[in-house]
Amino acid sequence: MVRQFLRRMFAGRKNDEEHETRPEHIAAESYENDMEMTKEVEPEPALPFETAAKNKELEVPRAEPRIYTITRDKIEHHSYKEMMNLVEEILEQVELGLRSEGRLQLRLSPELIEETDEFFAKRIGKYIEGAERETYDATAFFDWQDKETARIYRTYVLPAHPEKQQTFMQGRLVMIYDTCEALAWDARQIAKAFAEAVHWELTDEDFRRFEKSMETISQRLQGEGNDLLAEQQKYEVDGQPSSEKEDEFAHITPIQISREEVENENIAKLASFFDRTLSDPKQILEKKGGLVFSFYGFSGELEDVMGDEAVNVWASRLVEQYPYVFYFLNDQYVPMTRFVTSMVVKSRVEGDAIVYDEQELEEFVGFIGGALTRIAEWTEEDPRQVIEEFEQKLFS
Repeated sequence: MVRQFLRRMFAGRKNDEEHETRPEHIAAESYENDMEMTKEVEPEPALPFETAAKNKELEVPRAEPRIYTITRDKIEHHSYKEMMNLVEEILEQVELGLRSEGRLQLRLSPELIEETDEFFAKRIGKYIEGAERETYDATAFFDWQDKETARIYRTYVLPAHPEKQQTFMQGRLVMIYDTCEALAWDARQIAKAFAEAVHWELTDEDFRRFEKSMETISQRLQGEGNDLLAEQQKYEVDGQPSSEKEDEFAHITPIQISREEVENENIAKLASFFDRTLSDPKQILEKKGGLVFSFYGFSGELEDVMGDEAVNVWASRLVEQYPYVFYFLNDQYVPMTRFVTSMVVKSRVEGDAIVYDEQELEEFVGFIGGALTRIAEWTEEDPRQVIEEFEQKLFS
């Protein structure tokens, strides 16, 4: 629970100067005030995977590096499959005890090395950020002692504006700490190597403050969990067994999407849900009608969110890649089907009703119907019934 919350709160930020709005974080603002980077203090030399033997210092042989070459074709097609396979391979070797570090090294193809267009340089940075979001563990797996990896990351990914660098560094530190916690690695050592690679100087006091902020968030989440437990106990006292309340929500999968994720067109949370669920028809049936997601970090009324251009682009990407999302949406408490449709199809709010553009809606319903037919065939359901359920939720 804590790890998922941290991923939600501190996902990587977009580099573009035109995106100045920042989401509210529980601990980020206080952390920005506390965390001071010093230029006078000489950074400690930190080699994450060197150690000393008990009697004399010995350098432990490093793992073989894994090379990931970024090409124009991968950028143009937003292709992260090879990166995901490399990260999975490294993770598997770590879990088997065959590897004690990531050593994932970045390289640019010859054509990108010669590329001088400033706009395309930004696309290289966005591509690397996208790879970090899609794989998440990649940030901790990058070989920060590799000079070329450090140069590429520093040149194309690190924001140019110092004030944006602060938030950027926080996000990357959380990602590194998250992965290291899961693998029982020394997070501070890897984080120090990362900071040195991008030419940021962090003192031990900086890390203590950062780790304290992480601990504070965890404690607050624990408090929320205790409040939920107390609420369940209250239902039991009032005559409604807590098990019944749990059963009522057991099939619900809630996902929260931040404004930052919307602006970055980041659908990784939902992609992760679909990757897990679509692997097995039984899983698909179990998750049917249980998905609810919401946005935070936006101001105004519901219609303002529906009409937000960034939200429309984000939702369009989601529906384009995962049109069967409507098979999984839960409309029991919130009209999710109409809500998501309104973000993709041109619409307006009239009183309590949502009015859609008729031509766009007709094309949309046909497109979703085709996706629902395919998933129904996989689960051996009646496609006509699945489509009818979708249309009832949309038009009721």
